[in-house]
Amino acid sequence: MVTPLPSACPDYRALFESAPGLYLVLNPDLVIVAASDAYLHATKTSRDGIVGRGIFEAFPGNPAGAGMPNLRASLNRVLRSGQPDAMAVQRYDMARPDGSGFDERHWSPVNLPVLAADGTVLYIIHRVEDVTEFLQRAPAGDEQRVTEELLTRTGQLGAEIYRRAQQLQEANDRLRLANEKLASSQAALYQAQKMEAVGQLTGGVAHDFNNLLTVIIGNLDFLDNEAAANPRLRKLTATIRRSAERGARLTTQLLAFSRRQPLRPETCNLNTLIIDFDVLIKRAVGEAVAVRSDLHPGLWPCSIDPAQFEAGMLNLVVNARDAMPTGGTLSIATRNVVIAADDPAFVDDVAPGQYVMVTIADTGVGMNPETLERAFEPFYTTKEVGKGSGLGLSQLYGFVRQSGGTARIASTVAGGTTVTVYLPKAVREASQPEPASPPTKPKGSETVLVVEDDPDVLDIAVETLSDLGYRILVAYDGVEAMAILERDEPIDLLFTDIVMPYGINGIQLARQARKLRQDIKVLLTSGYTMQTLSAEYGAEKEFTIIGKPYRQAELAEHVRRALGRQDTVRD
Repeated sequence: MVTPLPSACPDYRALFESAPGLYLVLNPDLVIVAASDAYLHATKTSRDGIVGRGIFEAFPGNPAGAGMPNLRASLNRVLRSGQPDAMAVQRYDMARPDGSGFDERHWSPVNLPVLAADGTVLYIIHRVEDVTEFLQRAPAGDEQRVTEELLTRTGQLGAEIYRRAQQLQEANDRLRLANEKLASSQAALYQAQKMEAVGQLTGGVAHDFNNLLTVIIGNLDFLDNEAAANPRLRKLTATIRRSAERGARLTTQLLAFSRRQPLRPETCNLNTLIIDFDVLIKRAVGEAVAVRSDLHPGLWPCSIDPAQFEAGMLNLVVNARDAMPTGGTLSIATRNVVIAADDPAFVDDVAPGQYVMVTIADTGVGMNPETLERAFEPFYTTKEVGKGSGLGLSQLYGFVRQSGGTARIASTVAGGTTVTVYLPKAVREASQPEPASPPTKPKGSETVLVVEDDPDVLDIAVETLSDLGYRILVAYDGVEAMAILERDEPIDLLFTDIVMPYGINGIQLARQARKLRQDIKVLLTSGYTMQTLSAEYGAEKEFTIIGKPYRQAELAEHVRRALGRQDTVRD
């Protein structure tokens, strides 16, 4: 098989055609892979006629004056030593163009290796120089000195060509490494763009689904009050609520993947979370799987949502268990790592800096390359129907990316799977979590302008706030709401959806409302979250937001906080 020249072949071609002499390039099998135009002209051959053939097959006679036995021995010395080898001057007469006879010519051959980084010979440059004029100018009777001078001259020129060839090879190696890095960067960019596009799609689906769940859960809150004395109705509403809550968890996973979930970050130590989670991990994997932990004692703190971290860990543990149906080993390790700005493994994936690394490895069946490439995509699963939603890894990926980190998967068929999570080091040390307060439904009597373009969601919001004692004004879009705000009518709170039609979104409406009424309070709601909307609308930390779907008690608390008043009657 012919070994092709490297990708820097145009540079070699320029070297051949600019330097004096005739050139062939041979691979280690002594097959011709390139020839200069001057060589082809001198030997009356064509490039197609010799390239791809062994040199002794292409020239069974005497090419350019290089005797076959001497040439073979010289080439073998170069292959063995990796050093240039100069041959003795050869006579080879050239036919005159007019066919009137031959001109006596003398040629000085040299063979020069091109070496790889490990010192092996990649190519041999066979160079032949016409030294006839030099010999003619040399003094008669001093053949020994002429021969020595010729060999010295040939060696010097050969050394220079050798040096230039090595420089070209080094440049080619650098180019190859740069191309590999570029290919890696392009692959990472393509993957990031694909995940971002899928994230936008899933985020939109989750937004619409959250509107539906808001209606379902809101009506269930009202039905619960009616079902207090009806056991059968209570059982039905409980079944509906379980399904609705399952749907809410599903949208949470979708929003996690698209990085649009509301996170509640806390500064915490991942070792502590993993240790506290140990009982659940062992229960999830069963007795057939051995769990091994290697937790770094001086682990840095992270600022993350602990509930999302635990959900991601549980998904990984369950996946590992399913990959080891006959048993195996699950290993969990933590480390402190520093990611450098020029680390090619991360290719603009995360900012350089200090990270906490969590590794979850199993000894299971592993993944093939096709499965590995799609592992983080939502709804992609290799499990049987009903055995998995395909959202576990996507939820983990979205949560980690939203937290400022990244995740990697390495896997081979029958070689197990390793998932590595990188989360940025927190600025502050971990603190003790505050106990959660029980849900309440504070009431009020203020006037609330409710703006919502989905009629069913609007009905639920109106019913809930009316039931809590508030006076309600209603608008179906921002244009209608502006007309109400411009009227001379008291309004204490603007409760508005963010994404609305007709050119006025909820954030624009809130800003206009504050210009018209400096004392008005604002509460926003959306199936998306402020993390998503702030990039487009620039409203981060400007307004309070309650995500959909919301419960009656949650809405009641948010309304009171938005109004800035707590002196109210509570259920």
